[in-house]
Formats: sequence, structure tokens, C-alpha cells
Amino acid sequence: MTLRGELRRPMLALQRRAALGLRPFTAPVTIFIPLGISLGPWGLGIISPQTLAHLDVVVTLALATLGVFIGVAGARQAPAMPRLFAAASLEGVITIGVVAGAATLLLGTWGVPLDLPAVAVALTLGVCASASAAPAAEQGGDPEHEIASRVADLDDVLPIVLGGLVIGIANPAAPVGPVAAALAILVGLGTAVCGWLLFERAEGSAERAVFVLGCLALLGGAAAFAGSSPLLAGMVAGWFWVIAPGESDKLVGGDLARLEHPLVVLLLITAGASVRPDLLGVWLFVAYVTFRLSGKLIGGWAASRLAPDVAPSNLGAYLIPPGVIGIAFALNFAQVAPTAGGSVVFAVALGAVLCELLTLAVVPAVRRA
Repeated sequence: MTLRGELRRPMLALQRRAALGLRPFTAPVTIFIPLGISLGPWGLGIISPQTLAHLDVVVTLALATLGVFIGVAGARQAPAMPRLFAAASLEGVITIGVVAGAATLLLGTWGVPLDLPAVAVALTLGVCASASAAPAAEQGGDPEHEIASRVADLDDVLPIVLGGLVIGIANPAAPVGPVAAALAILVGLGTAVCGWLLFERAEGSAERAVFVLGCLALLGGAAAFAGSSPLLAGMVAGWFWVIAPGESDKLVGGDLARLEHPLVVLLLITAGASVRPDLLGVWLFVAYVTFRLSGKLIGGWAASRLAPDVAPSNLGAYLIPPGVIGIAFALNFAQVAPTAGGSVVFAVALGAVLCELLTLAVVPAVRRA
């Protein structure tokens, strides 16, 4: 083994695709969340609470953009790999059930009234826990690694749909959960149709980029105004652009490609800066990490029955790395439920860092086995 090969392995272990369609990004969570904490109000104070309030609009646009990435890539991959999509959905449902169920029981044990806000917190933790970052596959690597990468890619879709319901439950100013999710779907479809009519008729790339940015602003702004999920609205729009006639999805993907990594960095630094330590957040952090690991291992075992050529004991370990979608959804929850949102962001952000560090020990051991 050469020195170059020895150095490449730990870098590859840290390399993640943060969401469907995003290129690999090395160690985004372990670097940028601590950086955000150090720059935020509990650190150097460079990012003040007032700055975080102004970033709220930017975060909403970033959520819609991530949703578009997931919708475009999901519409391309899910029909081509129905069995893996079913496996990823099964794993996601099990992880959500384990984490949300455990969080509900613990909140009741801690004396928190089990009303709608408490249920929304538990469900949010479950949705955040279900998302995984797809590990970057080595060229010519083992089939297990490649299958785990596909499952991790596809398990972002179902949590976003369920998350649209949770946002409706959590937001006191929004309609009830199903109505809020339906509004997000309508916003996504309406915006997608407008974009589809405009993109291919644009006179040049500069004009098309304006149309794309306008659609993103409409997706995020309209969804937020309706009290629904910008992630779900963006995913619906991206899915529509793939199945609609023409090349809208390719045109949008080309214009958004240069925004991929800046958006991930923005969300992670904002999540780090939004961390506010409190007793509930510490309790939720311990529960989140413990039951996310349990949910991933149980969900991975169940999903392996549908995913060929992967050992039941290994798939869950590959799914431990967190995805930026979970952190993005925690920020979305904090926008609509600021009272409990700080504790949720604390638990999910620090839990993501710890899960990423655990991956460095767990995944190499699985690959050696």
C-alpha cells in the first residue's frame, strides 16, 4: 500500500454526498458545524442573533434549492431502482419510528406534557435522524459499499414528504399537517409549471439563470408564507421538471451546480451558530444519538432483505453518517417553532458531528470484515 493510498482512505471515509444529486463533499459536518458554533453567539459572537435573523430568508431559499436537488435526482433514480427505493423507504420509516417513539416516551418521563408541540418535536427528531449522507464510493469498490451509497441517497425522499406534515403540526399559524403538506405540493407544482414554460424559452443562459433564481425565490417564499415546507415544495418542483417534456431538469441542474457546496456550507454554519445549550437540548442530544444509531442498525437490517448483495449486519453501519437534509429540516422546524427549535437544532447538529466521528471507526471496520 503506497503512502498516497494510505492518506486517501481516511479522506474517502469523510467524503459524503450531502443529498441526492450533490457531488461529494469532504467532512462538511465535522468542520463547518464547529466553525459555526465558534463564530456564533456562544462563541466569538461574529454571527450575532440579529445576523441569524437576517439569514432566515436565505435559509428558506437554501431549503427550497436542496429540495430541488433531491426531487431531480430522486425522479431519475427511484423509477430505475424500485427495489432499492423500497429498501431506503423501509429503513427511513423504521428509523423515524424508533427515534420518534423513544423521544415521545422520554418526553413523557421527563414531565413534558405530550401535546402537539411535544409530538412535533419527537417527529422532527425522527425525520432528522432518518436522513443519511451517501458515502463516496471508491472506484472498483465492493458491491456492499455501492448499494449502501444508493440506499443512503434514496432515503432522503420519504423524510421530506413526512416532514411536510410535521411542519404543519409544529407551526401554530399554519393549517393542519395534511393541508400544509398539500399546500407545499401545490406551491411546488405551480412554480414548476411556470419554470417549465420559461426555462427553454429563455434567450441565453443569463436570462435563464434569472428565471431559475426567481423560481427558487417563489418556491421558498410561497411555501414559507403558507406555513408549509420549502423542502417539500422544492422536491415536488424538481420531480416535475424531470418527468415533464423537454430538458428543464438539465437546465436547472446546470444553473444550480455552482450553488451546491456554498449552500451546504451556509446551512451547516448557520446550524452551528444557532446552537443554544439548554437542559432539554442536552437530553434530546443523548436520546437522538442513541436511538438514531439503534434505528439505523434495525432499519438497515430490515432494508437488507430488499437490497441484494449486502449483509444485514453491515448496511445499517454504512447509513450512520448524517445527511445535511436532517440538519436543514431542523433549521426549518426552528423557523416555525422557535421555542422548541433551539433544543432540536442543538441535538441534531451536535448529534450529526458525533455520528460522523463514529463513522470513522465503524465503517472501516465493516469494510475490513
